[in-house]
This record gives sequence, C-alpha cells and structure tokens, in this order.
Amino acid sequence: MPASRVVRIVAVAAAAGLALTGCAISSDGGAADGRTTLTFWSYYSGTQADWLEAQVAAFEKANPDVSIDIVQTVGDQQDQKLLASVATGTTPDLFINNIVVDYPTLVAGGVTADLSDYWDAYGDADIYPEAAAWRTDDRVYNLLPFTNLIGLYANEDILGEVGIDEVPTTLDELDAALEAVEADGRHKGIALSGAPSVEGAWLFAPQLLGLGVDYCGFEGAEVDAAFARIERWAQSGSTPQATATWDQTDAWQQFATGDYAFGINGNWNLGNAAEVDFDWSTSQYPAPAGGESIVYPGGEGFGIGAKSEHKDLAWQFIEQAVLSPEAGEAIFEAAGSIPVRTDTAELPAIAENAAVQPFVRAAQTAGTWPNNENTASIQTALGEAASSVYSGQTGAAQASAAAIEDVAAAIEDGGGTCS
Repeated sequence: MPASRVVRIVAVAAAAGLALTGCAISSDGGAADGRTTLTFWSYYSGTQADWLEAQVAAFEKANPDVSIDIVQTVGDQQDQKLLASVATGTTPDLFINNIVVDYPTLVAGGVTADLSDYWDAYGDADIYPEAAAWRTDDRVYNLLPFTNLIGLYANEDILGEVGIDEVPTTLDELDAALEAVEADGRHKGIALSGAPSVEGAWLFAPQLLGLGVDYCGFEGAEVDAAFARIERWAQSGSTPQATATWDQTDAWQQFATGDYAFGINGNWNLGNAAEVDFDWSTSQYPAPAGGESIVYPGGEGFGIGAKSEHKDLAWQFIEQAVLSPEAGEAIFEAAGSIPVRTDTAELPAIAENAAVQPFVRAAQTAGTWPNNENTASIQTALGEAASSVYSGQTGAAQASAAAIEDVAAAIEDGGGTCS
C-alpha cells in the first residue's frame, strides 16, 4: 500500500473514531483563530437548502473548530464555474453537482478529488448500492447518497369505476388498463412528460432499461417496440397531443386534476399527492415483458474539490452530515428525496409510508448513466424522438431510427466513451 494512502486512511479512521465519540475534531490548519473554514458550493433552494443548512449547523456544533461556508451558486452556471476554479486553484472544498449531466465533464476537467481511499475505508460502503458511487476508471469521484426516481401513480377512484382490480406492474398490464379506461370513456389515460428534452427521455428510457437496453446499446427490436407502444397511446388518445410539450410539473398538474387514471412522475410529488381529493397509490415503473423495472436515478452528487487543502475534513463532513442514516431520514422528511442506503427501509419515516416503498425499491436497482461528456445531448436526442411521436409529427418506425442514429452520434461527439 502506498505510504500516502496509509496516511490518509489513518486520518480518516481517526476522524471517524472522533465522530463516534461525539468529540470535536482538530483543525488541520487554517485561520488564525484556530478554526478551519470549508467552502461548500450549493445551488440547493427551498427545502433542500433548509436541509443543508441544518446539517451544517449540526456538524459545526459537533466540531467547533470547523466552519462550513455555504456559497450559493446558480445551478446551470456551476459546471463552468467549477471548471474555471481548477485553473485558479480555487476549487471549493465541497460541492454538489447535477450528477447526470455534469459528472463526466467535471472528472475530465480535474475538478473532483479522487474519493476512492475514503470510500474504501468507509465502514458502511457495503450497504450502498453500486450506483451510489460514481466511478471513472475504477476510481470513485462522486457520491449519490440520495436520489429522485420516477414511478407509476394510480387514481384508485377511476380504477374502481372502470373495473381495474390491481395497479399494473408490467407495461403489458398498463396497456390493457389504458384500453379499459378508453373503452369506458369517462376518464383520460395517462399523464406523463413527453417533452423534447432530458425529461421526456427520462420517462421513456425505462421501457428499455429493464431489458438491458441502455444508451450504450441503444438499438434493436426492443427500441422499435417501445416507440410503437407510445404511438399506440398517442393514436388511441391515452396520451393527449399536449403530452409532447409537458414537462414533469405539467404532467403532475394534469394527474392532480383527477381526470387521469395514471401518471408517471417522481417521488418529489408524494407530498403534493397528499393534497389531491381522490384515492391514489404508487407502484414501480411498469416492467417491460420479460424484463424488470429499472429507472435512471436523478439528483445531486456530492464531491470534494481536487484543489481543496482540507480534503480529510471535507470527507468528515460528507460522512457525518450526508451519508449517515439520520441525514437520509432528514432529507426524506424535508424534501422527499430517497436515501439509497439499504437500511433506509427500516427508518420509521420511510417504513411506515407505503407510498414511498416503490421508490425505495427502485433506488436499489437503478440503472447506470452513460459515462460520456455529451450525456445531456444523448438524452435530448431520445427526448426529441419520443416527443415527435406523442405529437403525431413522426411515426414510430421513423422516430426509432432517428433516435438510434442520433444517440450514437451524440455518444461519438462526446468522445465515444459510454459504460
């Protein structure tokens, strides 16, 4: 084992021991008053910002020699600011990032510190799913301790009226249920985002993920069949033409009217669902025939700046204030995000909430995003193709061919790397 690694692991182990005993940690150098200040770049707002501020306050109370300075940033500008900070040697000690879109760029740009030694020494690493640790060349650079996922919402009142006994668990069952709703004629089918964007792609991709078809192998009869399905939905009226422009907020608002039998949306709407005036339930995204239910994970990754002079302290913050079960329960209660620790299901706030269980299960089997700097364009290519089918502008076969070609081109433009 390299000497530098021994030193780092010893430092981490010592810090972890202090955390367990509740003692304050010592400064690793810094201000004249003996306190060390860590900078944390965050674009959280609302309840997520409230959660972060509470975690910082608790950490500072437990570690009086350390201050965390939260620097508010603009989400769609942070990627470029982080890249620029490398050149000036001013990367923040800690930061969040839009992990789905920005991770490959930030790693390639030398923004993120290698967290592999910390993660390998972390005692609870084995109760996190593999997808929680984002790796490049087998090295860990980002962590996704909480996530946001999509699932199926059902209007139980409508299902009862049209004689549907159980919420669909497969896409074939969903097709049959939508046909029953259409035949009844009193209600609408399914509200989902079909926008020509990453949102539309996020809603479409799970039709294929459970069959082992992801962006890195986006081709074949399964892709054709998935586009044919949404064409049937559009032509039958199960998805109105406006689906082609709905983002996820629009789609939720439509489901919340009580007019739709089903909605595909995220766990972040569980709180909003409690306010609707009809009975509802949730289940995992319906599985494709012969496959399983797999969705892509969303949310913010946590990283440590490559130029940080206080990496051990920054890791101490992540371990205590972000990775702990208490932190996971707190972010769920504050913002509805799903912690991905496997022991999360035992936390009272989650175990006693039946509606959240499908999202908890989905977090354990979430798919893997392509490791390509052009990830946003890859998704947009799929979103545009799906949207054109929902609008009736393009037939399923033409859209499928365009998506296969455009996804491949976007991967190539992003350097050709994928899984």
